[in-house]
Amino acid sequence: MRNLEEIIHTVNSIYGNGKTCTLSLKDEHDGLIHVNTTAEKWYTVLNGAFKNVSHDLHFTAGRPTPFIMMYFQLKGTSTFATSTHVSVSGQMHSLNYLPTFKFNTCIKKNTVEEFFVVKIFPDKLLQQLQEQDETNPLVNFCKRKDPFITLETPQVMKPVIYQCIHDYLNCPYTGVLGAAYKDNIILNLLIHQLASFTGIEKESGDKGANLSRADIDLLNDIKAYLDQHYLEVGSMQQLTRKFFINSFKLKHGFKKLFSNSVMKYIDEQKMNYAHTKLQHDRVDITDVADELGYKHYNNFSSAFKKRFGYSPTAVKS
Repeated sequence: MRNLEEIIHTVNSIYGNGKTCTLSLKDEHDGLIHVNTTAEKWYTVLNGAFKNVSHDLHFTAGRPTPFIMMYFQLKGTSTFATSTHVSVSGQMHSLNYLPTFKFNTCIKKNTVEEFFVVKIFPDKLLQQLQEQDETNPLVNFCKRKDPFITLETPQVMKPVIYQCIHDYLNCPYTGVLGAAYKDNIILNLLIHQLASFTGIEKESGDKGANLSRADIDLLNDIKAYLDQHYLEVGSMQQLTRKFFINSFKLKHGFKKLFSNSVMKYIDEQKMNYAHTKLQHDRVDITDVADELGYKHYNNFSSAFKKRFGYSPTAVKS
């Protein structure tokens, strides 16, 4: 690879200049440094991968004006040194509104790290949302003055987030159509993060009219648990015992509040996980079926096809 100081200087420049550019380096020992920045009208995307570098690499980045940082740690663990040291581990994500921001980070030698970062410029996004009223959570978040930082309290990335990132990185279109496609994905990612970190969920309307506030809070806790532990849940009984809720209230309350049955919701999450796993990892389809608890491949294949309209083999081909 290039001289160590030259690499650090180049990556720092990429982090800071906000222009579209790419750095890709490999060495004879399978070391890899790949940093790609794409600058759009109201946001910049930074996708980085570091693998088995021979020395610790220390980088500095920041921005003197307000921006929204959407951070997704795909692999490994990143450590940020601001006023404190904060680590974000693999499969976690963080949403931050930062009036100003400067940090130092270190890529440790002989490790693997991969991350996807979106820097949104609030004033420019507001221009895109100019026809939206003040009740729009996106507008309110862009207009906030106080910091909103969740680097110390990141959340587990849901399959829908992995899917958005995959779709962005594998955009099938070019030109104006491609730009519109990517813009929508970034906006969807921001919406998913706002829902996760600010408590803004789907409007329940009258769906929860017959549920008490305590019932609604408990069912939301159950749904939040399922979003992270869906692979571990195989029956309604597990949930009724864990959350001390009777099966009738769980079954009918969940359906009323989220327009989906508990077990169907779990199955959908499992299928989304399987789809992402087959797209991103070199795994056998039968191994994924086993992980999801299917004793027979044909049952897994039928469930997958019912969910997506095509078989698992179509994803791998």
